[in-house]
Amino acid sequence: MKRSSHPIDRTTTKAISGFTLIEMLVSLLILATVTGAVFEQINAMQKKANSEAVNVDLNQQSRDFMDQTVRDLHMAGYPGASMYSNPLAHPEKVAAGLVRVSPTEILLEGDVNNDGNVYSVDITYVASDPNDPNCPCVRRSAQTKIDADSFSQPLNLFYTETQHVLPPDQAGEDLFAYYDQNGNAVPISNLAKIKTVKINLSLLTNQRDPQTGGFTRTSMSASSRLNY
Repeated sequence: MKRSSHPIDRTTTKAISGFTLIEMLVSLLILATVTGAVFEQINAMQKKANSEAVNVDLNQQSRDFMDQTVRDLHMAGYPGASMYSNPLAHPEKVAAGLVRVSPTEILLEGDVNNDGNVYSVDITYVASDPNDPNCPCVRRSAQTKIDADSFSQPLNLFYTETQHVLPPDQAGEDLFAYYDQNGNAVPISNLAKIKTVKINLSLLTNQRDPQTGGFTRTSMSASSRLNY
């Protein structure tokens, strides 16, 4: 019997045998490079999003504090004694306006809720509080006025708080500054001459910015003219 022989088809054999080890390693290297680049972009986007969230929170806190303080100052001194024929009959209905001021505190009286009642409003900087890790902070409390003495109003234990306030000595300016009608600085002892209050607020978070690695800071200023 005569046997026939056929030459081996090397092309077919190579195709059937699959990829070589070198080809697999090159493919894995390319895949790892592409995947690493994708995850690096995702990580950068997450850090940016977290950084933006911190900035938004600080800015929102600052705006809320500014808006509330400006509203309080606009209502300071309203309603005044001139609005009553006999103001001594109901002293709790008469707002004294500014009661006590300092670079870090404002105590005022006014109908800040527009409900016909006079409130004693205290806005004060708190340097530290062992029970509050968010201090230094600024706290605002409002208590309905109950008698004629503006300095003896009861203390309201409930307050709103603006957190992570940069100490004034580090911020480089006072939290509150006071001016007369011509824009000249007024000593805090001369309440009668104060016509404008400037608020300078700087916040510094106690968490590092995930994008820059530093502590995020924001600063805002506003001025409010007294109406009485």
